[in-house]
Amino acid sequence: MDTSQLQVNFYWAIDQTPFFVFIFSLNIFLAFTATLGNTLILIALYKVSSIHPPTKCLLRCLAMTDFCVGVIVQPLFVAFLMEIATDNWRILHLTLGISNYTFCGFSFATATAISVDRLLALLLGLKYRHTVKLRRVRCFVVCILLVNIVNGFIYSFSSQDFANSVGFAVIITSLLLSVFSHAKIYLKLRQHQAQVRHHVGHDQANGGGMIPMNIERFKKTVSTIAWVQLALVFCYFPIFIILILSIVNIGDWFKEGSIFHVSALTVVYFNSTLNPILFCWKIREVREAVKTTLKQILCFSS
Repeated sequence: MDTSQLQVNFYWAIDQTPFFVFIFSLNIFLAFTATLGNTLILIALYKVSSIHPPTKCLLRCLAMTDFCVGVIVQPLFVAFLMEIATDNWRILHLTLGISNYTFCGFSFATATAISVDRLLALLLGLKYRHTVKLRRVRCFVVCILLVNIVNGFIYSFSSQDFANSVGFAVIITSLLLSVFSHAKIYLKLRQHQAQVRHHVGHDQANGGGMIPMNIERFKKTVSTIAWVQLALVFCYFPIFIILILSIVNIGDWFKEGSIFHVSALTVVYFNSTLNPILFCWKIREVREAVKTTLKQILCFSS
């Protein structure tokens, strides 16, 4: 992007004084809530032992990514908004671009990986624990993190159009994989429920009463990640539209620093505050661990 055009767009955003104050204050608040909420989730996941280690690893990665958004990305964004009226905005612009592509892209890919993990757990059955091991999950996590870091550097130092295309491809691929995984899970669960109803007497006679309970726990986990991905789609939809418009190069009103771009980024960052709420709402073990942690903090402070 032309530097003079970038500067003009930045001034377009910052000159809207009420809007600038609102976005500035909102991002400070969201940075605090994302940091606090995801800290509690990370502590809760450490305490919870009922979640299978590979799945817990992916949930931790998602929470850690959201924590980094609150601690690193949003303060950078706030500092960037303060500096764009001066000549010091260029370094912050590069750093913010790398951070956005790294953490936001990684968050989207991790949520999709959790959906695929739940599908594998359903399809593989007893073979799941021997196939999906913690070491393999960690290697996969490192790979997708490196891909997003490289794309962030490409965006900041080389071809922004190419990086936008990669970001668009990551979002589309993640969405398709998620939809496929949830559709397959839904069909398999319906098939399993039909089998359980048909053989309920035989299952009870052979001690099969544990299967429905395991399935119920599985459903809760799948429901949690479904809500997380719906929140991702909702929060990333504006920036997704901006990516499409930047690829086809229609007009300048959506360019970096414009009101629309700044607003879309704020909605993306809001997702990092929303995810801890969804974890507490949908996973009972996490909710209880968070309550215990808050009680311990309050007792210690008093």
